[in-house]
Amino acid sequence: MDKILDIVNGWITAAVSSGTLQIKQILLFIFIAGPLALVIWKIRGIIAFLNDVRNSKLNELQRILDSHELSYELSICIKDDIERITCYRRTGIFDVARQKIILHLLVENRDLISVGFFKKFRTFLLIKDGTLVFKKGFSFWFENGIYALFSLQFLSLAILSLILSTYRHEYIPIWGHFILYTIAVVMFLFFIAFG
Repeated sequence: MDKILDIVNGWITAAVSSGTLQIKQILLFIFIAGPLALVIWKIRGIIAFLNDVRNSKLNELQRILDSHELSYELSICIKDDIERITCYRRTGIFDVARQKIILHLLVENRDLISVGFFKKFRTFLLIKDGTLVFKKGFSFWFENGIYALFSLQFLSLAILSLILSTYRHEYIPIWGHFILYTIAVVMFLFFIAFG
């Protein structure tokens, strides 16, 4: 880190002495970059703290399991708790019975089913007679209708950008056409993502 700072200091000194940079520009850069670096450093600290809080129960259970001589039954319970927490993070489902069925399905069909499917539709998965049932009720159709509405909105914005560029081409500068085509591509990608 010190070598990098020495190199940057050498560049700045050479630029100021040659007249390429003015002292005002250097001070402005320091006053902008300094607080920005502090904010980024604080955000990294907050993210690390949140990850520590998130992993605290898991780490505590693992520490108890590793550092204490526990009975066989108690160690099985702690291992089950660790498995439940990690399965919840993988599937997004807190119910242990649904977790077991979903993990069994994932292991058997890992080439066909992604974990994201179960996280996305976890509210529609129910257990009936020991099997996992996908319930398509009103909430399922409402959620899919909202996704369809968003998809059509993005598609219509992409089409409108292309129409505007095509029919009003004499009033729009070249960079405006570039922006409109970029917006059309981005909106079409959003359409695909929501669809």
